[in-house]
This record gives sequence, structure tokens and C-alpha cells, in this order.
Amino acid sequence: MKCPLCHHPSPNFHLRADLREYWLCPKCALVFVPPEFFISQEDEVNRYREHENNLDNVGYVKMFQEKINTVKKISPGVNTVLDYGCGYEPVLKTLLSREGYQADGYDSNFFPSEESDKEYDLIISTETFEHFKEPRNELTRLVPRISNEGYLAVMTRFYPVKNNTLCPDTFSKWYYKRDPTHVAFYCPKTFSWIADEFAMNICHNNENDFIIMQKY
Repeated sequence: MKCPLCHHPSPNFHLRADLREYWLCPKCALVFVPPEFFISQEDEVNRYREHENNLDNVGYVKMFQEKINTVKKISPGVNTVLDYGCGYEPVLKTLLSREGYQADGYDSNFFPSEESDKEYDLIISTETFEHFKEPRNELTRLVPRISNEGYLAVMTRFYPVKNNTLCPDTFSKWYYKRDPTHVAFYCPKTFSWIADEFAMNICHNNENDFIIMQKY
């Protein structure tokens, strides 16, 4: 078995919990669930539909508005945006359009049609990277679609670390890993590897759940 992000050939078994296994890559620090523990696509889609992710959800809208405000501050000059993994109701795309951005939405389950060669000043992916079964393949598709000096913004909960190393006890109790659709988990070290591998610089990291990288 190899790491689905950096393809390191010898990831380390970390934990068996929640009726599945978690493995830690010593190279890129990705924590991932092996394919034999993935749920079916039908069950995955049904799980997504249970989420109350709509414009009437005040907390959900507020969370996105905070991220948009950060993007405005960190990423000036952005006009075109792709919401990658927009879900069954593209709330973020709607909010971005209201802010004056030319926004498109893509989701492999709900909005699979897209112009595959279109470039964007910003690709933003919220609550999506944790669902990536093959994160390297996803990034290989995504990054070429970012315009020169454009941005990739990612929101996903970072797993608990201490001194830049996974905290085993805290991770074993971590609520975020229990969602059966969550199969890839990241920390700042993982995103540093991603930035180096895909020719980007990290220009914002809130050390919790949001990171912005600029392509060079």
C-alpha cells in the first residue's frame, strides 16, 4: 500500500477505530483510510444529503462569509472563482456571486459538468479535501486550472498535532475522523508538502481549518 498523496511506499499503521483503519504517511504526514474501508458511493451521497447546507442555515452562511472575507484580504485581484466540491446546494458559489465574483461550481456527485480546461484566479474547496480518496489525482487535476499567480484555498479541519507531530491520544478521540465519508486528514506539514510539490507558496494558514496557497 502506498500513500495516496505523495505515493510513499511505506506508510505506517496508526490506529484501528470506528470500524476502520487509519494510516500515517511519514513523508507528507497525510493520515488516510485504506480503500477497503470506503463506503459505497450511494451511501456517501445519501450522507451528504443529510447535511443542512443551505442559505437558511445561518451558521453555515456565516462560516463561509468569514472565509470569503479572508480571501478578499489575502488574495486581491481575484475575479474568477471555482467552488470545487460545492455540494448539492452551492451556497458558497451563491455568496461569491453576490460579492461580485464570477463564480462556477463543481461537484462530482451533484454538478459533474464543467469546462475542464477553464482557468480560475481562485479555486476554493471547502469541506471537500477530507473526502478525497486519491488526493494526489485531485490536485493534479486542480492545480493546472489555477491561473498564473492564482490561488488555491482549502478548508478542512486539521488533525491534532504537537510539535508538528500527530497527537495519538487526541486523534483517537477526534470527532472529525468518525464521519465515514472522511478518508483523508491533513495538518500544516501536509500542506507544506503539497505547496512544494505543486509549485505554490502558503500565504495564509489559520492553524485550524483554512489555508491559502498561491501558485508561482
